[in-house]
Amino acid sequence: MKASEIFSTNLLKEKVAIVTGGGTGIGKEIANQLGSVGAKLVLAGRREEVLKGTEKEFIAKGYEVMSVPTDIREMDQVENLVAETVNRYGKVDILINNAGGQFPKKAEELSKNGWDAVIRTNLNGTFYITQSVGKQMIKQGTGGAITNILVSFLHRGAPGIAHSVAARNGVYGLMKNLALEWAQHHIRINSIGAGLFITEGMQDEMAAADPHFIENTINAVPLRRVGKLEELGWLATYLSSDASGYITGENIIIDGGNSLGHGITFFPY
Repeated sequence: MKASEIFSTNLLKEKVAIVTGGGTGIGKEIANQLGSVGAKLVLAGRREEVLKGTEKEFIAKGYEVMSVPTDIREMDQVENLVAETVNRYGKVDILINNAGGQFPKKAEELSKNGWDAVIRTNLNGTFYITQSVGKQMIKQGTGGAITNILVSFLHRGAPGIAHSVAARNGVYGLMKNLALEWAQHHIRINSIGAGLFITEGMQDEMAAADPHFIENTINAVPLRRVGKLEELGWLATYLSSDASGYITGENIIIDGGNSLGHGITFFPY
C-alpha cells in the first residue's frame, strides 16, 4: 500500500525532499512513499549505480526525481548535494536522515577503526547534512521538516552494537537541541525510533552474526511480527507533512511494542 492510499495524493506536492541512503532498503521505501504523494525527490548515497537504478524505477512510476552520489562523511560532498538540489529544484523542504550503518561486535572486541567508522557516518555525517540543509532552510525562510531514522532501543541499549547506540544517542540529543534552536525558523526536527524492519542488507548482516536473531527478536515483539517497510514510510510521510506541523523534538517509536519488553540484543548478556 502506498501513502497515496492513506493521504491525499497532493499532500507533499511541490515539496522537495532529500533522502540519504535513498537507493536501497528503508531509505528507498521512504522515498517511494514521499514520491507517491507528490514530493520531488533527491536520492543520496555512496553507490552511483544503485542510485541510478532506483531513480529509473521511480521515474517509471511518474515521480520527479534526481540522484546525487554523496558520502555524508565528507562535508564537500554534502554541500554539493544541497547545491545540486537547489540548482535543480530551487529549494529544500524535507530531509530524511536515513544513511548510516553498524555491524555486530562485542564492545571489548571493537577496534578503534570500527568505532570511528560508525561514529563518522551515523553521528558526524548526520550532523553535516543536517547543518547544510538547515542553513538552506533558514536562508529560504519558509521552514522545513527534518526526520532522523534512529532505533527504538536508545534508552536501554542493544548488546552487540555499542558503537551504533552511542552514535544514535548523539543524533537523538542533536535532534532535541536543534528542535529548540531552529523552531524560530519554523524548522521542525523529529526522529523515528524503528524496531525490526527487514532489509536485504540487514538480513544478511544479522544472519552472519546470529542465524536465530530475527526469530528471537520476533518472539520478543508483543505484536509478534516484524515491521513492514511501508509502515515506516507512512510515518516518515506524516512527519514530513504539514499534518504534523505542531510536532517537533520528538522520537516516535514504531516497533510493535518491542521496546516495552526485552528489546533487541545481538549477543547474549
